Amino acid sequence: MMTRAAPPLLLQLQSAETASSQIKALRALKNALIGHDQKKEAYITGGIIPVLAQVLTTRWPGTAEFDQSISQSDRSTQTAPDDLEVCLQATWIVGSLAQGGPTFLSPLFASNILPTLITILSSPDCPVSVGLPILRLLNTIADRLPLQSQEQWPRDTQLADLVFAPANITALRRIISQEYKSMHSQTAIELAAALIGKLCTEETHKTALAELGVLDALALKIASFVVAKGFVLPGAEAHLKEPGALEALPLPAPESAKLAPILRAVAVIIEQSKWRAEHFLSSPGIVTVFPKEVPGFAPSDIKKGPWGSTYLSGSAVPRDRGGNPMDQLLPSVPLAHTKSSSNSANFPPLGHGGSQRRANHSYPTPFSLPEKPMPEDDENAVIPWLLCMIRSESGMVRLMSARLVTVLFRLGLAKKHRILMLSYLVIPILVQMFEKDFRLPDEEGDIYDGLLSPTQRLKEEAPAVLAHLVVDDQELQKHAVEGNALKRLSQLLKETYNPITEHSRPMWHAEDVPARDLESLPQECRLGPSGYSPTLCHVMRYRENILKALAALVPFKDEYRKAICEHGVVPYIIDALKPRPSDAPANDSMPNNTAKDGNPTPTILAACGAARMLTRSVSVLRTSLIDAGVAQPLFALLHHSDVEVQTAATAAICNLALDFSPMKEAIISSKIVPILCKNARSPNTKLQIESLWALKHMVYDTGNDIRMNIIEGLYPRWILEVIKQDPLRAVVRRGVDDESDQGSGFAMGRSNSAGEQVDILNPVPDAAQWDEDLKMTDTMPPSKMSLDMFLPDARRRRKLALYGTLAQTTQSRQDDIAVQEQTFDLLRNMVCGRDANEMIDYIFMELGENGLLDSLAATLRPRTIQLPHRRESGAQITQTLHVPNEIILSAISLIIHLAAGHPRHRHLIAFHRDLLPSIGNYFNHSSKDIRSSCVWVVINLIYEEDHHDYEGCRDRAIRVRSLGLGEKLASLKDDVELDTKERTKTALHLLNKLAPV
Repeated sequence: MMTRAAPPLLLQLQSAETASSQIKALRALKNALIGHDQKKEAYITGGIIPVLAQVLTTRWPGTAEFDQSISQSDRSTQTAPDDLEVCLQATWIVGSLAQGGPTFLSPLFASNILPTLITILSSPDCPVSVGLPILRLLNTIADRLPLQSQEQWPRDTQLADLVFAPANITALRRIISQEYKSMHSQTAIELAAALIGKLCTEETHKTALAELGVLDALALKIASFVVAKGFVLPGAEAHLKEPGALEALPLPAPESAKLAPILRAVAVIIEQSKWRAEHFLSSPGIVTVFPKEVPGFAPSDIKKGPWGSTYLSGSAVPRDRGGNPMDQLLPSVPLAHTKSSSNSANFPPLGHGGSQRRANHSYPTPFSLPEKPMPEDDENAVIPWLLCMIRSESGMVRLMSARLVTVLFRLGLAKKHRILMLSYLVIPILVQMFEKDFRLPDEEGDIYDGLLSPTQRLKEEAPAVLAHLVVDDQELQKHAVEGNALKRLSQLLKETYNPITEHSRPMWHAEDVPARDLESLPQECRLGPSGYSPTLCHVMRYRENILKALAALVPFKDEYRKAICEHGVVPYIIDALKPRPSDAPANDSMPNNTAKDGNPTPTILAACGAARMLTRSVSVLRTSLIDAGVAQPLFALLHHSDVEVQTAATAAICNLALDFSPMKEAIISSKIVPILCKNARSPNTKLQIESLWALKHMVYDTGNDIRMNIIEGLYPRWILEVIKQDPLRAVVRRGVDDESDQGSGFAMGRSNSAGEQVDILNPVPDAAQWDEDLKMTDTMPPSKMSLDMFLPDARRRRKLALYGTLAQTTQSRQDDIAVQEQTFDLLRNMVCGRDANEMIDYIFMELGENGLLDSLAATLRPRTIQLPHRRESGAQITQTLHVPNEIILSAISLIIHLAAGHPRHRHLIAFHRDLLPSIGNYFNHSSKDIRSSCVWVVINLIYEEDHHDYEGCRDRAIRVRSLGLGEKLASLKDDVELDTKERTKTALHLLNKLAPV
């Protein structure tokens, strides 16, 4: 219930009964509000937003579902001109309110006015005169969404959830798929694409945009630019009748049309998903202008059969394709290419295997993807076309072309030799954008509201593109560093701490309003916190992307990390770790941009990634990072309200906890261990993994009292539950599931169309095989440039859904495996080093001798599963399930250290009913590390450390011999790996000495 008197104009609007009187009142309101934040506040507290929502609902029948049987001509008469004008004026007023910034967004989100406006936009009869203002309004709100902060502005995707609801995605598809008929249609297309580029961050939204045809509509727009710029491949017209292609080349885009928002939207949708990227490359528009070249045959090789059909002679050989014609437009690059070793990280990880697989990404990614490169002949011509755009265009088109080609390259959809083109063409252009005097003409701007200049927008995003391009690739990192990227980025990071020159005054009030009166207002009548100003938001995003780029350049080379220190930016990185204080004034939109003013959450995440990369260097860790005080800010972030920040901070702390780190004692004395133990039991799997990783480093060669405290903090029961989990349980459950997956693809673990078994532990099928298997499904309907054309056909839709499911399932399985792997490694590090025997006794007491050893034996035990045969009703097939290598190696490594303990510990292991028989299955494993570890188990069990243990060693040797492990050892005498072969000689010598045949 409102406690303040409503302004006169608002009362006039409330009392207006006819559309004409409402129009008059709305126009007066609009003129009164534009540019007057004080009046906007008064009208919001007076209840303008619910009043506008009511006006829109009553004057627009499109807020209800239309009968699909009504013809388009009939629909156009559903809304009277005056009603349209009412909706238009109301939309402009809402847009004016949104222009005020984050403080005015809270009441908008608290009301139903945005869902009402989006429903109007999604109505089939929404005219362009109303649709354009709504699209502009949504872009205005997207531009002014506050940066995520710890207290005032938590992570919020409610606008994206509204815009990307299935019904509204259909409207976006309709808008984007229309032809460039006029400036209105052109503007609508670009605004819709820009909205996707600004809002689409969630995997669910990206998948929905691909499945519901928006990605195909965007691909057709790109194809229209290809036609307009004359890049259609020669002979493309001959492929127009082929399945999946359009019946005609797309109409060329007008010269005034903007390509950048289209490229940005495509890049945003396909990022982190090879399957969505392949869906884009197979879109009708792309297939039409860039058809896949088919190998030709000589006329003499083509024979005609008796019924008129043709076939190839037995000696037919396809002619050489001769390369992509688009490559002729690109400059030649040097052929010399030496790939540096990717295993030069300063810190060798403790233990075997799993640590070496840890991603070097310095900022969070949803999930890892296979980086198998595209075969040389299968690269789509989009790649060289984008490279041509990078060379010939400028401004945001150039940057977005670089972003899209980077995404495709990182997903393995580019040729191997493209790395040279990226090194010599793309990287210098990106580094040039870091120059202080780099400027763009104002007319080159994308669709923005004047918050920032085109140059500011471009400079803000360029470091993020470079970061994504060079991450995990030493050759690209080398070219960027040699191009002076580190020095320029370091200078830019310092400049982000310069005082903000923007002038902003706090909102003036004629009278002070008691806080209790404001709190009594409904949410849609209350202003929210102001958030950062547009300029400060730009600075924070700029800082975030610079930190990402710095982190991406230095994961492998210690000299690069030292260069960052020499440039003097380590203190600035540490300052970026500090969040905005929770007691900061809610309406303080203009802090002084100093370290004490803090940073929003995305900047903190990037700073954690940069700190993590720097802590890989022992010398940097012992000097610059200690001097800058890196530990305390990271420790404080473990208490952050955002779980992603906790995870990123823990990942950086992992390197601080190493045995030779000077900060290891600081971690222990700062009472961080209980926090890590608590986070290790977190329901968030990523936080679990990083916390276990840090604890694994911390317990190595430390006092037993600390180790015991960690066991108590993790809870012995929880440890047992983790190590008892079957790493194959999810696969087994999926494999024996009913035929519920048949409509969306093939269930893992079942035979494919050829009767062959798909590897259910590594469910990433061969792309060509799946393409062949799905060729007999529905083909693309005849193209008439209609809206239905952009809804993917059944084959492509089924393939997209299948691959998306496989990616999620695979990532979930990998996370579960990683948690169990790190738990085994934690126990292994606890039972090595000083006072190991005492610690083994403690673990056996807490976890139970049988509980631990039974779990190890069960983990290593091979198993099979009975699966139904898809072709023969009632038939069963047996599928062997392979334990993941990471788990095998971690479990056996723990057994190695247990077998190095007291003779009574060795006896328990040797005479356990199932443990050694289970290990015996892995002596001939394909992994050299696993083979070598199996040999080490035997050596530790029968090695005589004390002459008093001779009889015990002899008994254990006889046990080893009786289980047939002697023969398995003999089979490794000539192993291809020298380490395994030498260890085998030692084991056989001991075995023959104690238990001769």
